[in-house]
This record gives sequence, C-alpha cells and structure tokens, in this order.
Amino acid sequence: MIAALLVAALTAADGSRASRLTRLQDEILRLQAERDGLASRERGLLGDVARMDAEIALHGARLAATSERLHDTEERLDASTRALGDLDAAQARRAPLLAARLREMYKRKAAGQLAWLLDPLRSARGIEGLRYAAYLARRDARQIDAWRRDARRLDEGRSALAGERTRLTTLRDEAAREGTALAASRAARASILERIRDDRVQHDQALGELESAARDLSRLVGTFEGEGATPALDVRKFHGLLEWPADGAVGAGFGRAVHPRFKTEIPHPGLDIDAAAGSAIRAVFDGRVAYAAALHGYGLTAVIDHGNGVISVYAHAQALTVSSGEDVVRGQELGRVGESGSLRGPYLYFELRDAGKPVDPIGWLRSR
Repeated sequence: MIAALLVAALTAADGSRASRLTRLQDEILRLQAERDGLASRERGLLGDVARMDAEIALHGARLAATSERLHDTEERLDASTRALGDLDAAQARRAPLLAARLREMYKRKAAGQLAWLLDPLRSARGIEGLRYAAYLARRDARQIDAWRRDARRLDEGRSALAGERTRLTTLRDEAAREGTALAASRAARASILERIRDDRVQHDQALGELESAARDLSRLVGTFEGEGATPALDVRKFHGLLEWPADGAVGAGFGRAVHPRFKTEIPHPGLDIDAAAGSAIRAVFDGRVAYAAALHGYGLTAVIDHGNGVISVYAHAQALTVSSGEDVVRGQELGRVGESGSLRGPYLYFELRDAGKPVDPIGWLRSR
C-alpha cells in the first residue's frame, strides 16, 4: 500500500514537473531566437542592454529547467534508495529461512531422495503425504526463484542508482555553470548601466537613443488605432476610476524627466511606478492586447487597446503573461514587473494615450 501511494505521488509530481519542463524548454527556444535576433538588429547602448536582458533571461530559464531536472533526479534517487533498502531488508529476513530449507533439502538428498519420496507411501495416508511432499518441493522452488529474481532486481537497482548519482552530479555541475553565467551577464549589464550613469558622452548617447525609441513607440501605437474590437464599456466614462497598473509609488511623473547629475531633460510622457520586481502588472481597463513582446528601449512591453482611441502601455516587464490578440479585463495580470530594457533597475513604465497623444495618467487613475 505504501509503495502504491509513493508511486502515485511520484507520478503526479512527475506529470506536473514534465509540464513545467515543457514550458521552460519552449521558453528557452523562444529566448534563444530573441537573443539571436537582437544580436543581428540591435545597435547602440540600448541594444547592448537589450542583448544583456536576453542573455539574463535565457540563463535564468536554463537554470530553472536544470533545477527542475535536478529536483526530479533527487526525488527519484531518494525513492530508489528507499525501495532498494526495503528489498535488501526483505532479502535479509528471507535469507535465514531459505538457508534452513536448503540445508534440509541437502540433508534429504544425502539421505536418499527416493527413500524420502517413498516414505509417505508406507503410512495410511500415503497419497496425501506424497501430495504434501510435492507441495513442499514446489514451494521451495518458488522461494528460490523469488530469491533469485529479487537478487537480480537488487543488482539492477544498484546499477541504476549509480547512474542516477552520476546524473545528479552532472546536473549539479550544469546548474553551477548556468548560475555563474547568469551572474556574469548581470554584472555585464550593471557595468553598461554604470557607464551610462557616470559618463557624459555615454549618457548623451543613451538619451538620444531613448528619444528615438519613444518616437518608435509612438509610430507603433499609431498603427493600432481603430483596429481593436468595440468594447462593451466606454473607457472614457471611467475617467478617474481606472485601476492602477502596479503597486508602488510614482518615481517620475508625466511631463519631463531631469537627470540628477547632468541636468539633461527628456520628454516623459508617462509614469515611472517603483513597483517591486516580480510584482503584478495589471490592465487598467478592459481591452485587447495589441502588442506583447520586446520593444527597443522599453524591454518586454504590453500595449492594450481599450477602444475609442484609448491605449495603455506597460514597459520593462520581467515577463508577460498575455499574448497579442487576447482580450483582457480590468485588473487582469498582464505580466510581472522587471527591468528589461531599463537603465535604472526594476520598475513599471506606464503610458496612457488618447487619440494617439500621451495624456497624464494620474487624472485617469482612481485615487489611492
């Protein structure tokens, strides 16, 4: 019964883990293609950051997949070790009884097997005695066969256990390599950001690239106008009542952003929300996902068309949980806060556009 419950539990765990591994493998393939695409088309400092983001995400996905396989192997190793221990203990308990029977069989053979077989016939219940003797012989044969089968199972199990231990060592080494590569990619990204922050020439170059990226975003958003389905609710009637896209204080408001060191200004047609990395990004209102992918200068970005010319933008995500063409509802999770494409760490950049023009989201969002 215990063995059956153990197998059922492991099977359920394996099924869930297999599903997670399949998703991770798909994500690894997607990230590899994204990284290769970035290497061929992205240029400049923002391109360097984007490539570092892709490398970090790829190493993170590989590390997660390796960790899943490592955990699976550890569970199998533990289960196999327990099962072999139980089988070994059963063999140890059976050994004295089997040895006694073998000694008895040897004595009978030495005394004359024919005499032992014919002896029951001399009694009044000779036939029954002969049948009992045949039963004992069959039982002894079954016990010996069972011992031999379990002995083979023990040998095979020990061999499989050795293979699992080797696999475990290999996976631990692989996880260590991915962890090292992940740390190196993060350090390289931090180095790029430090240069941008501390070097005026690098800063001005990044500034120019950000302005170009903002124009690209405007062109992209412009292509979505009028393409979405007509919503059941008019978003304009909920002016001042929209959901906040993330939890956190507003780090930079709508208007213009000023660099604290170089005092340079750049248009800032949205909000920087200082939300915790990994926290939820939520749709401010019902709509349809017009775009959900990496965007130059903005990292992983979701664009929601709310209809009637109103569009919202959510940038620098760690991960997106929606796809283009998908309908979403107010408060639905779109992804997780991160720092993809960001030059200052994790936060959510949020824009709201009405008839193609950026508007201050504060007037549209509910008070909090």
